[in-house]
Amino acid sequence: SDASTMASLSSRERVNALYSAREQMEREMAQISTRLTLPGSPGLKGSLVDKEGFPIAGVDLYSVRADRGRYAVLRNDHASITSELAIALADATKEAGAMAGVSGVTIKETSKDTSTSAPSTSTRTAAGNEAPGSGTPSTTDAFAVIDDLVEGSPAHAGGLLLGDQIVKFGDVEKNEQLGDTIPRVAAEAQAAASANVTKTVTVLRRGAVLELNVQPSAWPGGRGVLGCHMRPL
Repeated sequence: SDASTMASLSSRERVNALYSAREQMEREMAQISTRLTLPGSPGLKGSLVDKEGFPIAGVDLYSVRADRGRYAVLRNDHASITSELAIALADATKEAGAMAGVSGVTIKETSKDTSTSAPSTSTRTAAGNEAPGSGTPSTTDAFAVIDDLVEGSPAHAGGLLLGDQIVKFGDVEKNEQLGDTIPRVAAEAQAAASANVTKTVTVLRRGAVLELNVQPSAWPGGRGVLGCHMRPL
């Protein structure tokens, strides 16, 4: 069974297996989110009837309800597997500390910044230059944090670091009306990889606002097109 197989794995292998399962969920969630947010579609939460109470013309209500139902199941499963990952990461961190030279998965606990200092009043690019015309995002604008990053991955090459808080990924930013941001990031990254284009990623790092250029792509032996994992905030 899946449970017995998981129990037989080392901590590091269990982390990899859980990440793979969660990423598969995120890919499906991204596909559903993309379908539901097409022009004319009601989205994840929009009404299925017009102002007069009639079904919205041109919308397959059965498919929308099925997608929303499946998305709700995936969201609950995603929360459960994230809790399992927290335990597996803690176990793997202990194992990595006891075994010099352990490699394969970058594992590091990320603590939230408890500093009371005010964030930087300027937005800087990865090169350290101020980004003209940019506002000053705060921690309330961030929707995810990088909690796993593989060295040599597209995300690593683009300058992302463990603990970076993601404010914007391409056109994706926090938006309550559009629902979960992580599946939308996955969809945007997949589209960028297919089109071979670079995405601008705005992050908060130790009080500073940085803009990084990340090019999602397939990479040798890599997981996904970014090689990092974002934990929702």
